[in-house]
Amino acid sequence: MMHWAGRIEKELEKVLQHVTGTQQMRFIYNEKKSQFEIKRNNPKDLVERVARDISKLLNSKRKALEKLAREAEQLQKEHVWQDGVKTEDGDEENLLENPFSLELEFMDDANFKNKVNYSSSAVQIPTDIYKGSPVILNELNWTQALERVFIDNRREDSSLRWQVFGSATGVTRYYPATPWRAPNKIDLYDVRRRPWYIQGASSPKDMVIIVDVSGSVSGLTLKLMKTSVVEMLDTLSDDDYVNVARFNEKADAVVPCFKTLVQANVRNKKIFKEAVQHMQAKGTTDYKSGFTFAFEQLLNESSAPRANCNKMIMMFTDGGEDRAQDIFEKYNWPNKTVRVFTFSVGQHNYDVTPLQWIACANKGYYFEIPSIGAIRINTQEYLDVLGRPMVLAGPRAKQVQWTNVYQDALVRHDFNQHL
Repeated sequence: MMHWAGRIEKELEKVLQHVTGTQQMRFIYNEKKSQFEIKRNNPKDLVERVARDISKLLNSKRKALEKLAREAEQLQKEHVWQDGVKTEDGDEENLLENPFSLELEFMDDANFKNKVNYSSSAVQIPTDIYKGSPVILNELNWTQALERVFIDNRREDSSLRWQVFGSATGVTRYYPATPWRAPNKIDLYDVRRRPWYIQGASSPKDMVIIVDVSGSVSGLTLKLMKTSVVEMLDTLSDDDYVNVARFNEKADAVVPCFKTLVQANVRNKKIFKEAVQHMQAKGTTDYKSGFTFAFEQLLNESSAPRANCNKMIMMFTDGGEDRAQDIFEKYNWPNKTVRVFTFSVGQHNYDVTPLQWIACANKGYYFEIPSIGAIRINTQEYLDVLGRPMVLAGPRAKQVQWTNVYQDALVRHDFNQHL
């Protein structure tokens, strides 16, 4: 035993020397010893000074954000809706096809690791959104005035980097302007899927996703369901907790070792996505089994309650006649602490009234996903429903939040855009 312990000690010492660069640091110190002076520091004073510097840095960023939010609200209130954008001659003109648009000049900037233009902002719109719709054109129109706020913020704090405004319509306006470089594959960037947008658009969520895998779900419908669940997971951030279950006559978790809700971090979502792809359809549909599993997960007394947390159930099914009313009476009524969202997947001719009733009776919403093209939009619209109470809450809901560190979509690495 002592022999093995000695070998492990030597290996650890060798690895640590290699990783930490201790030998190189010692060599540099001895070589340039005359250029150094040693001072005694009080650890407490050092930590307090660093804390003050960090606090000052974060406060400047918070003030810039709050100013941008105030101005955006005011500009949106003052905006007068237009069915079309008019030129001086009175002709309607699509802002995105303006023949008089200026060609911007960009310059390399080491702070942004990109070519930028400080005099303008730029806009990005998801590829699956019609760019000529009145909603988008009006959004482009009133958000143009945010350029002034962007420039003022940078003038007051030169350490500011990217400033970005994201709209519920999918429009992204960012400053300073930089050429949008999509990856080699299809550009799937949507601001409404970014961690900062998700955390700002709704309070933390506890979500259970239940998926109908009865025998009637097969072929394209099953594929649509799997893709829908994957997209739904992408609407969650580190502030959220989630579990995924399949159900027919009985319900069970798609990841057996996840007995309760788990944090919706990158690792756990990847595990869920892989497990979902292995789901198979068989048996008969029993909504009660799925909803019972979900409610027991969400209302489990062993789970510590989280303040201002939305509890919700997302059910994906190809249809059914049962309303599972007795389950809601047992677990959710009359307080309705859990919202239920229902998704009708695939193209069918059945009566959707039961699914609509389930959602409406539990403070949720009903969505249809008839094809692959409807998945991205319909799996994220529930965020608008969750955002309504935040709007009504006014200033109480306008709290600055800090996300975890993640890849900046506007930073270019090795001349490729990583989203």
